[in-house]
Amino acid sequence: MPDRLADLRNQFNRADQEKKRQIGEYLYSRPARWVSRQEIVGAFDIDESGVSRHIDGLHEAGYLQTKYIDDQRYVQWDGRGAGGIRYWVREATPPQLWAAGSELRPLFSLDSLGGAYVPTLLFGILILIGFFSGIVTVVVVYLPSNSALGVTATDMVFLTGIVTMMAAVFLLIIPVARLLDIALQKIVVWSLRLVKEENKEK
Repeated sequence: MPDRLADLRNQFNRADQEKKRQIGEYLYSRPARWVSRQEIVGAFDIDESGVSRHIDGLHEAGYLQTKYIDDQRYVQWDGRGAGGIRYWVREATPPQLWAAGSELRPLFSLDSLGGAYVPTLLFGILILIGFFSGIVTVVVVYLPSNSALGVTATDMVFLTGIVTMMAAVFLLIIPVARLLDIALQKIVVWSLRLVKEENKEK
């Protein structure tokens, strides 16, 4: 158990401090993320004054950071928390870029993409592989032997070309897969409705 979380649990170990511990654990599991007071109210079903009292105590004990945006209070765990590499990536990413990514991520979820999720995922992976192989190709070209580990620049160009073509194929598949998914959903809904109507008539 990380020392900071253990310290929190030891410091607020009384039965009447259970909610305070739970709020601390909740924020610990969401490092490098500003959480609004309203979100905590909804998560723990406590009134705003109760939440304010708990986060005040955690802030005074040095476990939380706090800020106000448009008179709305936000808090976050002060430190790495349970974030691991995600915490350090977020720390190194400019806030504007992270915010833009946060807005775009829901657009690439399984719920929003449906049947196009797998082609989109494969397209993204192939783009990354193509980008990496392109960099390796440039490095190999500038080597005196024009090869590395038996792989020549020509081999790398060929590989990059194949990866690029596969990515292009998946890019074409994405809208087709999404349209098929939508059509299948409508067919299923229509079939269920038809069955219900037939059962009512009986």
